[in-house]
Amino acid sequence: MNKLQVFLDFRHISYKMGELFLSAKLGRYVFNYDPQVLSSRMEPSPYILPLGGETFIAERNNDMYNLHSLFADALPDSWGRKVQDAEFQKIGMYDVTALERLSFIGDYGMGALRFKPKQSFLSGEQAVELSQLRKASQSIISGDINEIVEQLFRAGGSAGGARPKYLVDMRNDEPNHIRYTTGELEDGWTPVILKVAEKNGDHWQRIEYCYFRMAEIAGIKTPATWLLAEEGGEAHFAIKRFDIDEYGGRYHTQTFAALLGVNFREAALDYTRLFRTVADLCFDKEQVIEMYRRMVFNYLGSNKDDHAKNFSFLMDRTGRWYISPAYDLSYSAGDHGLHAMAAVGKRRNLELSDFGKIAENFDISDWRKIVHNTKEALGLWREIAKKNKVPDKQIKIIYERISENLNRV
Repeated sequence: MNKLQVFLDFRHISYKMGELFLSAKLGRYVFNYDPQVLSSRMEPSPYILPLGGETFIAERNNDMYNLHSLFADALPDSWGRKVQDAEFQKIGMYDVTALERLSFIGDYGMGALRFKPKQSFLSGEQAVELSQLRKASQSIISGDINEIVEQLFRAGGSAGGARPKYLVDMRNDEPNHIRYTTGELEDGWTPVILKVAEKNGDHWQRIEYCYFRMAEIAGIKTPATWLLAEEGGEAHFAIKRFDIDEYGGRYHTQTFAALLGVNFREAALDYTRLFRTVADLCFDKEQVIEMYRRMVFNYLGSNKDDHAKNFSFLMDRTGRWYISPAYDLSYSAGDHGLHAMAAVGKRRNLELSDFGKIAENFDISDWRKIVHNTKEALGLWREIAKKNKVPDKQIKIIYERISENLNRV
């Protein structure tokens, strides 16, 4: 396979976006827009692939599958890549191209991007047990691919991140009843991303659930979340997908890293760049304030995994952009104790004056109230964590980190 047709499918309306192919002459991936999307004046990648008749040649970068960032964003990171590789190896494919990976995503990825020709999958209606998903996750982590099935491949193949994630549907009247996702909004079911417990226990799932409770109290816009417990007590974290609207339509989604065309593992970005991108793309000061609120929460709550793929943007069928609801909110010690994204040039130990300086740059007048509300919410850590059965060891460690941060401001 050396060519794919790319579509923007919002469900209510669909556009042929263009053609993505591997140039035999250049040995690189090339993309051209289709006249249909050119006439729509949609801007699916305003900074890296601006709308027009230009031919776009991708830079070589193994972390981004050597693709343009828009398309690399549709493919999984380390966990999902293991799932993909396991399934490809079962059919004797060991040197898999990026186009073949996108073809296997087909219609089942996050957001509105669709790729044809696509690999056919089963209906997706098979019900699965939480314990089955956990067992399958551990099989991949330990290198055993024998129990990986095609539906599991689809369910895990397009969810990013370093830990096991699945795209599943959760039954509304019985949240513990799940099935592999159909990719559609159907009565009685909610499409979610499910993060399953690993061999070392379920504390990360419980911690993330608690962080979302604190984020809600702090006034941050978050999707609905659940702790789902399998028989025997292990808990799994589920978060409602924000790429599907209440009517079953889709949003085109891109991470901040993809918008800028950067490798999130290498990029040294500052929140200032993120705020400016929100202002330029969304034309809405309230959304800048919302992103400021998330920065304050991340720094005071010690969520140091705040890299450029953990912030996303949504484009609706009219071409208007928004920031997505918050996701991947949890405690993180960080690499060498540093945040992935800097704030006013600092990557740890922000003081009140630092938050004030950033607020002044973006005319956020009620920044002190935001800091105060965030402190109040994070001050509930021990109470919320105990209620949701976070182990005492983790409660203590996180309490000490949060307390250090709150005392500093």
